[in-house]
Amino acid sequence: MFKPESWQSHDEYRTIVATIGHRLSRNNPKYSFNEYDEERQKLLNLNLDPLLDYIPAFYSKGGRPAAHQAQILRSLILFVLLFNKTKARTSLTLWVREVLPNSISLAVLIGCASLEELPPLGSYYDFMNRFWTDPGNRYSRTALLPAGKNGKKPKKLIGADGKLAEPEDSCTITAKDIVNDILDGKPAADNPEAALQKIFSILAVLPSIRLGLIDTQNLTLSGDGTAVVSHSSPYGRHLSSCGKDCPYRDGCARHYSDPDATWGWDSDNKTWCFGHTLYMLCTRNNTLKIELPLLMKFTDARRHDSKNFLYSMDDFGRNAFGVSPKNVCLDSAHDNLPTYELLEHWDINALIDINGRAKSSENAPAGITFDKSGHPICPAGHEMCPWGNDPIKDARKYRCPLRCGRISSCANEAACSPGSYGRTVYVKNHADLRFHPRIPRDSEEYRRIYSERTACERINDRVLNDYCLQNLKIRGKNHFSFWSMLIGICIHLDARYKVARLYAA
Repeated sequence: MFKPESWQSHDEYRTIVATIGHRLSRNNPKYSFNEYDEERQKLLNLNLDPLLDYIPAFYSKGGRPAAHQAQILRSLILFVLLFNKTKARTSLTLWVREVLPNSISLAVLIGCASLEELPPLGSYYDFMNRFWTDPGNRYSRTALLPAGKNGKKPKKLIGADGKLAEPEDSCTITAKDIVNDILDGKPAADNPEAALQKIFSILAVLPSIRLGLIDTQNLTLSGDGTAVVSHSSPYGRHLSSCGKDCPYRDGCARHYSDPDATWGWDSDNKTWCFGHTLYMLCTRNNTLKIELPLLMKFTDARRHDSKNFLYSMDDFGRNAFGVSPKNVCLDSAHDNLPTYELLEHWDINALIDINGRAKSSENAPAGITFDKSGHPICPAGHEMCPWGNDPIKDARKYRCPLRCGRISSCANEAACSPGSYGRTVYVKNHADLRFHPRIPRDSEEYRRIYSERTACERINDRVLNDYCLQNLKIRGKNHFSFWSMLIGICIHLDARYKVARLYAA
């Protein structure tokens, strides 16, 4: 049961920090309250009051009232901000049972006027599990799933670019099917983390928009996925009721501590991993030199990024307060026609690298492929020379580089066109969105905008390394989603703190 009057307002929190914190820093230097000045300023910039209009629906109508909900959320955020800076390191149990009860300064920073008000550990886990909307019971300690459901580590089917040559995605839904559902206004897929995404938007994205950290008029989105290893066994375990003498032991159902985890390819470390894919949509503010996540979504490790982007864009549209990007920057894994068609329908500029494993175009002659920038490549592997535009054919013209004098010799000269003019290729204008995007790939504007895609890589590094997501001993998509939400809020708080110092300087 949730009672609004039990919620600690932001004004009440500021009063506690100002009054008790002032006494601690002035009369009791041993409490080291001033050591947490940076964290104090970040938490004071975090107003939890907007949640009062959203989270009551996730509590029952009767029963014992939930207490200290604002303090719990603030404590979790402070815990993330102080990862590896206290003796708790990344252990929530040590944070609640050993660090907070021995530090009145930290207790005040989360909104507790005394150590007696500190919430117990069980209340933290109740709060963490409350906003996961999947009705299944797969996370129950007694839940059983078929033995061998994860199978063996897949065989390597890796292309020259380090990506999966054939995406290990058992789902039969294609990118075209997903786009059709989105355009029809249907949810692209079930989204049990929708409440966490909404809370993240309320506490992090919307305030950053109001503070001018996100340029909503010229918003450039970048999308990318990264592998997150699960600290669980892919083989599961037998329940104690299934003894070693059970004649059906090999085929008995097993309990999996992370039932959502699957085998997937980690292209950064060039290895297979058992876990999940964290897909993020990010943006960069070039003036303030900050990168911010706008949406964080955990997906199946086997699912290809081309589908992860479509699912994430659908979620973004439902949580972005009407904000629409002007540009979208993606790597070659997202190079498919349905993605271009969706962005074109939404009047968004698509900046996507050509996929090295799908170079051919239906408008180009046989034997001609295309490089990363969309230039035709002749059968000998040379980049063909652009030779203007043919207005009659409404096509761009390209000629043999040998006949144009760009190269001195060619091993394929005898097998190529015998004419003195050389081989000629025409590529139709506006016939293929992949090869003729709104912003030409060889333009300076394309290079300038596409350089912002590195925002995703920097955010990935912050999430996995600076904020230790990969080192947290957690299991389950529900807990991974919750902790990534907290980390995303902390990254926004870091940006606000940085900008405040810039303006104060």
